[in-house]
Amino acid sequence: MNYDLISIGDPTVDTFLKVDDAHVACKLNREVCQLCVNYADKIPVSGFFRFPAGNMPNNAVASARLGLKVAVYGAVGADKDGHWIREELEKEGVEIKFLKTDEKRGTNSSTVIVFQGERTIFVWHEVREYALPALPPATWVYFTSSGPLGEHLEYLHRQVLGYLKTHPAKLAFNPGTYQLRMGRDALQPFLERSEIIFLNKEETEELTGKRSSDIKLLLRTLKELGPKVAVITDGNNGSFAYDGRHYYALGILDLPVVDHTGSGDSYASSFLAATLHGLPIPEAMRWGTINAAYVVGEYGGILGLRTKSQMAELSAKHTELKVKEI
Repeated sequence: MNYDLISIGDPTVDTFLKVDDAHVACKLNREVCQLCVNYADKIPVSGFFRFPAGNMPNNAVASARLGLKVAVYGAVGADKDGHWIREELEKEGVEIKFLKTDEKRGTNSSTVIVFQGERTIFVWHEVREYALPALPPATWVYFTSSGPLGEHLEYLHRQVLGYLKTHPAKLAFNPGTYQLRMGRDALQPFLERSEIIFLNKEETEELTGKRSSDIKLLLRTLKELGPKVAVITDGNNGSFAYDGRHYYALGILDLPVVDHTGSGDSYASSFLAATLHGLPIPEAMRWGTINAAYVVGEYGGILGLRTKSQMAELSAKHTELKVKEI
């Protein structure tokens, strides 16, 4: 069977703790801030939620709801959380037969502290011994957060590159924290192979080594690393894209915000789904912006994701979302 998309990355289970008894302390430039709570104190929690999560599951569910035939590869533990992730992906119509069960180690886990709509994430990521199965043909591969750093992650990278060399699939690359820490040289084969790369502004500055308020410079520098299309998200400043000819910019959709977790995943997944449906970059940016706006209105990265029919309605409704060339 051929798939529209194979999503590769590691799932996790996120535990959300909504806290009200805290404050934020920022340095003078306000670019670096800390979440502060009383040391050695009992902090009351006003909300507690658990969801299957991670870049790959967020992408897979978003893509399936937007009408794509999706399969996934990653690893979960042989525990209750691992079974839960499998069940939830199957409910969404995602093919899980390539999803590995790690008999030695548990399922990845994160604790998300939500304060005033922003989140601080504590991540527990198991070391995996990856063994990419014989994956079937796919139109696209979405390669995202895997890890942690070490020989196993490097081996997975070689396996994914091997698949891309023997299959005509296009690559959408959304590297995670551990992958970015490998450095630009280690990621260069993926950058050169990428049809689209998705990063936020801070990740772009880390990867390119350039810190700048000039978004066109960052887009151009990112694209020069190899991707055919560079896409950068920048929080409340919106999103930006560059295809080598046109620079595009789009603001955010002003809807209530509960939790920012998964907003980047929903944007990238929706942009890619629109691309697979044959839509141009400006409409792909609108899809990404709309889905991200509805995702941040719920806890976690999946609850707010829209279907293809809902996206068509919302795209027609939100006429205020106008992409500009810059």
